[in-house]
Amino acid sequence: MEPIRVFPNEEFKEIVFEDKLKLRYAISNKGRMISFKKDMKFARLLKGSSVDGYKVFKYKKFNNGKITNKHYFYCKLIAEYFIPKTAEDQTYVLHLDRKRDNDDYRNLKWATREEMIEHSNRSPHVLQARKNLLEHNLKSNGAKLTVTKVMLIKKLLSKPEQKTRLKMIAKQFGVSEMQIRRIKSGENWGHINV
Repeated sequence: MEPIRVFPNEEFKEIVFEDKLKLRYAISNKGRMISFKKDMKFARLLKGSSVDGYKVFKYKKFNNGKITNKHYFYCKLIAEYFIPKTAEDQTYVLHLDRKRDNDDYRNLKWATREEMIEHSNRSPHVLQARKNLLEHNLKSNGAKLTVTKVMLIKKLLSKPEQKTRLKMIAKQFGVSEMQIRRIKSGENWGHINV
């Protein structure tokens, strides 16, 4: 292992896991994680995995021939080691700038469930999605499917070599499998011909 480069005002704290691991690990207040054997100064920087944009540390635990996958979110580890909680019911960690990979401790905040929901409801992405949904509903008179979409579905269903399952078509168009079956039988949207 090589000497690790430490940024100004960066502090590493060793993580205590419930499982015994081969190496020791530490997390920094700047959002970096390292593995080391004895001395934290000689370590290896970990990239971590990504789950839905969040950085994650994963490992496997072997117990009586069974494998258990464990994972820890970087943001949660950083909050636990560098940000004091102000209340017991604060179990969620918020990214203040809403960038999921920015795990600097100054960008993180402990929150209650209500605060987390309010934070996500004010997200520009959520507000834009609501606006898009409203525009879509106004254009389609509240129906999920439009005439154009139904025609496309009927074309997909009419191909004899069609191997796409009804479930896949339903997921693609955001409707239930039953709705696709009804379109196929002509019970729904029977007036549309392809």
